[in-house]
Amino acid sequence: MATLFFRYPRLTLLALFLSVVSGLAALGVLGRQEDPSLTERFGVVVASFPGADAERMEALIVEPIEAALMELVELDEVDSTIRANVALIGVNIREDLSPAMVEQAWTKVRDQVSSVEVLLPDGVLPVRVERQYMGAATLVVSLRWPEGSEAGQGALSRLAEDLEDRIRSVPGTDETQIFGAPEEEVRVTLDPEAVSALGLGPVEVAGLLSRSDAKLPAGRLAGETLDINIEVDGAFDSLDRIRDVPVAQSPSGFVRIDDIARVERTVREPAASEAYIDNRRTILVAGYLQPELQVDAWDARAQRVVRDFRAANPAVEVEIVMAQADYVVDRLAGLAQNLGFSALIVFAVLFLVMGWRSALIVGSALPLTILLVMVLINVYGEPLHQMSVTGLVVALGLLIDNAIVVVDDYRLLRSRGLERLQAVDKAAKTLFGPLLASTLTTIFAFGPIALMPGTAGEFISMIGISVIFAVSASFILAFTVILAMAAWFDDGRAGERDAPFWRDGLRVPVLAKLYRRLLDAVIAQPLLGLALGVLVPVAGFAAASTLPGQFFPPTERDMFQVRLTLPPSSPLDVTRAEIQRATDMITAHDGVETVVWVLGETSPRVYYNMFGADEGRPNFAQGFVRATDSAASRRIVQAVQAEAIEQFPSAQFLALPFEQGPPAPAPIEISVIGPDLEVLDRLGEEIRRILGGTPGVTYTQAELALGEPIVRLDVDEVSAGLAGLRLSDIAGRLRAGMDGVQGGSVLEGVEELPVRVVAPDNRRDSPDSISGAPLPAGAGASPLGVGTFAQVRLAPETSIITRVDAERVNAIYGYLSPYVLPATTLAAFQDRFEAENLILPPGYRLEIGGEAENQGEAMANLMSTAAPLLILMVAAVVLAFNSFRYAGVIFVIGFLSVGLALFGVWMFGTPLGFNAIVGALGLVGLAINGSIVVLSALKASAAAQSGDAAAIRDTVMDATRHILATTLTTIGGFAPLLIEGDPFWLPFASAVAGGVAGSAILALIFAPAAFVLLIRSNPQGAPSDASEPEPVL
Repeated sequence: MATLFFRYPRLTLLALFLSVVSGLAALGVLGRQEDPSLTERFGVVVASFPGADAERMEALIVEPIEAALMELVELDEVDSTIRANVALIGVNIREDLSPAMVEQAWTKVRDQVSSVEVLLPDGVLPVRVERQYMGAATLVVSLRWPEGSEAGQGALSRLAEDLEDRIRSVPGTDETQIFGAPEEEVRVTLDPEAVSALGLGPVEVAGLLSRSDAKLPAGRLAGETLDINIEVDGAFDSLDRIRDVPVAQSPSGFVRIDDIARVERTVREPAASEAYIDNRRTILVAGYLQPELQVDAWDARAQRVVRDFRAANPAVEVEIVMAQADYVVDRLAGLAQNLGFSALIVFAVLFLVMGWRSALIVGSALPLTILLVMVLINVYGEPLHQMSVTGLVVALGLLIDNAIVVVDDYRLLRSRGLERLQAVDKAAKTLFGPLLASTLTTIFAFGPIALMPGTAGEFISMIGISVIFAVSASFILAFTVILAMAAWFDDGRAGERDAPFWRDGLRVPVLAKLYRRLLDAVIAQPLLGLALGVLVPVAGFAAASTLPGQFFPPTERDMFQVRLTLPPSSPLDVTRAEIQRATDMITAHDGVETVVWVLGETSPRVYYNMFGADEGRPNFAQGFVRATDSAASRRIVQAVQAEAIEQFPSAQFLALPFEQGPPAPAPIEISVIGPDLEVLDRLGEEIRRILGGTPGVTYTQAELALGEPIVRLDVDEVSAGLAGLRLSDIAGRLRAGMDGVQGGSVLEGVEELPVRVVAPDNRRDSPDSISGAPLPAGAGASPLGVGTFAQVRLAPETSIITRVDAERVNAIYGYLSPYVLPATTLAAFQDRFEAENLILPPGYRLEIGGEAENQGEAMANLMSTAAPLLILMVAAVVLAFNSFRYAGVIFVIGFLSVGLALFGVWMFGTPLGFNAIVGALGLVGLAINGSIVVLSALKASAAAQSGDAAAIRDTVMDATRHILATTLTTIGGFAPLLIEGDPFWLPFASAVAGGVAGSAILALIFAPAAFVLLIRSNPQGAPSDASEPEPVL
């Protein structure tokens, strides 16, 4: 079997043909997207109870729903934000559940909510379960009228709905969403005095209108010869039809709607949300692609739809605001370019070290392995994105290690006089065990990355999976196609002295002589070799304590996000004025292309982890700024944040770069947990004071809100009762007048416009207007103003209550200046907190969240699979050597390689974050591969086993060429990532590349020294396990 592919060339050609064709076919059908698809583990249960304050919502609505949800073992956390009228109950599904189990968990969540919904009080609106979409918008389109146009926003809203329908029909569309569209309605604005004089109010008028809107079937005629539906004519189809509805009878005739109200078709005011681009009113339409499809292909179809829509509606300005395909193409093209540069560097290294013939043979493993990886990724069901392609870049220097070793060993055997068939057979049999062990250790080292559960695992797992696919494919190719090609293209001149470097590789006699002397010294004094080997790793461990921590770094992107939060009582008009001022401030900077704002709700998710959970708040606005390039974005975001603190002193203005990793509400989160709201509020203010004084913190925010103003009516219940009014009647009638009540609808084609009965604006715009609001006092009685039996005053009230896992909590958020490290700021806060000596009352505790919590959870998930894989790694090495002592040496080298990785991170000046730790874990498997090869060669040499110093030296010298080749090609594979300096990949690349450079010292100096100590520790001069059976692998 070892020589099968050499003896049967047709088999080899068929294998090559199959690899190329299947790889190219897989490349053509693989999905393409910017970032990995994430499972929807986060969601919210929305419960609305009109008229209930926050404390009633907590007691009557939230507690029963929380109790039902917390019965589910699939949930990791249940957090609630409770306001008057509405409660948002956040659901966080456990990180260790698979995507299929997550789907089952969502079904159980809906079942639990349905089971408790029937127990809620009357008046509670239907409870909704909404899952948080974890992807970014694939395409965002804006629609707006030309400047100076008098066309209304209602017509633009209908056009936006038309475009949304067209994008939704594009094959592959997952969902669509409209932002900033006004709600069209038919508004019936009552004359309060005229209506009250009739003994009516908004509720009664709306009821009359509903009963006049005949859209219900009136039965069916069924006989022997006919079967016909019956309808009552008179459904609302025009404004005149509504104006003509009779509501009462007077001595002079019927009183109609037109006599007591103004009927008009308009948009709802105040608007729930608005959108602006560069201070011009617009509507945004966002389309989201189904996961694992080709973004560029879908984008081409969707943009064709947009062009057709633009041609059909020339009076509307239609603009592409953001197309994810542009970023996908740029990102994959950049990574492909890195892949190409890495391949060139690797080939150049092979040419210098092994000569042109061996370089071509070994280099052929690169495209063949990449094509096989494409096939495996396609079978695995993942698309191409930055993680899977980066995994190939990472594996580029590793996937030819096996090919280098087998080709180099084959040429060494040929130089010793073996025939080609014999050399192929002996090389395959000799190297199969050690290379299988080294391949398995690499697989097990990247296994924790590939098997890591949770959101962070879904994000980075394809790095590990791509590396595992690559090294597995390269191992198979090395012992089949590559070894056969080495024999076929053998020129028979291996080992000739004074051969030119382009044939057998570069040889420097002076360096070889110095290296030989170094090995002689290490063999004579093995403790010297151990000292040389541990010097740099110990320095790395020492340097690690000085490295700043960072979970995931910001991404390099030509956009950044902005958020503006005004005081809670601010209406949308004030928010609009402030974002217009903010836009002027931002566009004053050179390099700004577009400023997009959405008021009253979150903006489109233009990046996958863009955080937003502030729906339905008129004092909130969110958006993004697009710059000319990523460098301009980095410069502008820092300047904007500094200016915003000065120019918006009464608001919270956040300018934030987009970051990698799971979404978080703030980089620093301190939660105080306890039962009493006032104590939580007091402790929260103390923590805010300490946190706000910490360097790097721009704003602080407490989730718990006490003392927010509310208009309260002190009603004289006896007087109101004499007028025939109860407290609930007063509340219901006031709410109907203020918010309006629906009374039928008008059908226009497929559009249904609600008919809303409401009081005039001057009766809804200030506390004083409430006192004069007339209430009907019954038929024939004069209407009474609210002020006749009630006093109107402003009073403080608990406006927001937050809970986590059924406990009250006050979460204090700390926001930082762009690019300030959260770990450093958190450490400074903790020092200040300890210096303040703030004592928590009994029953209260603090918990740290934000980035620190995310990093802790990610590290726990990463390590959860590391222990069993470490045992498998130990087993592979022990079986390869059939010796625990040799395996012990290998794992000492693995431990020292972690120090090498830390030294590499320190040398490149990057933070010690999640990526650096992942790189260190991956390095463990890589660093011990060379040592396995060297120790295997020494253990296989009887002369070396007997303690012959010359044999030990020569054996190490023979292994040096492919150890140096594999080390240099690994560094070459990472060189583009190191040169590019992307802040996301630099910590990972510096850990692996820096560590691999030091691993050559461990393999060529530390490992021989340890081998000498092992053989000297045996009184007979040979290892105690020398007579044991041959290695299993």
